[in-house]
Amino acid sequence: MKIYYGMAQWQHPAWINWLYPSSLPAGERISRYSQVFSTVEVGSTFYTKVEQAQLQRWYEAVPDGFRFAFKAPQTVTHRLLDRSWKEVVEDWRVFMASLAPLLPKLGPTMLQFPATCDERLLERIMLLCDLWVLPSPLAVETRHLAYFDKTGYESLFLKGLADKGVNRVIMDSRPVFSTEAYCDSLVDAQMKKPRVPCHPVATGAHPVVRFIGHPDVSLNDKWLDQWAAKLSQWLSLGLTPSVFVHSSDNIAAPALAAQLDQKVQMLCHGYQAVLSLPSAQEQVSLW
Repeated sequence: MKIYYGMAQWQHPAWINWLYPSSLPAGERISRYSQVFSTVEVGSTFYTKVEQAQLQRWYEAVPDGFRFAFKAPQTVTHRLLDRSWKEVVEDWRVFMASLAPLLPKLGPTMLQFPATCDERLLERIMLLCDLWVLPSPLAVETRHLAYFDKTGYESLFLKGLADKGVNRVIMDSRPVFSTEAYCDSLVDAQMKKPRVPCHPVATGAHPVVRFIGHPDVSLNDKWLDQWAAKLSQWLSLGLTPSVFVHSSDNIAAPALAAQLDQKVQMLCHGYQAVLSLPSAQEQVSLW
């Protein structure tokens, strides 16, 4: 039974002298991060073409059990309406080729479609899934409400993913919308994070969860309890989930991940918690 836990980034100013010492060069922080977490979202590949040499350096900096979750380029996912299909497919194939040398450390690669990608593009989403050639998992995130109607298009979407063994990315942004935005990070999160229903349906063997926590850590308990129950159920079915924990400012994200892992251990017989975070005080003495 395995859950891959990770963050949306591997370095954050607030994690200095906690997850890594201030003396550690920024370029080496991914190695330290990978000693605590087993996966990470890599958003840089969404925004720009990352050189192969850089991908290789990241690959070599982490242990064999680590898994990268790269995001597909925005030229593939966000420009389906204004680019030719031939151009989209070419970019998708080039991106897959760039990931092929990293295969032993690939987790779910994510096709993340924007809210403007409505039901008219369902066929193209499925075609992109069909073009996936790597043996590592593929996952799809949609944000248009047509894909959350529980019947109609959501049923077609889920069946299409399940038939192909492709995983749905399940976004849970409920915590950041559970209170008024009383601080800058919540204002920012409520402006930028998708407010979509949370439908925790696994369509493949490697379900992906993106949990956006509230900055008041105590307010997340009820949602963490729900996810602990769902993750335990998936583990009992032989699934291998990847859980990416965010918070509105990402400062508390590591602590939320560790809390969730402890809750899973309490519910799931035979599961051993994998996350052990250093305290700030311990970290100072260690380094």
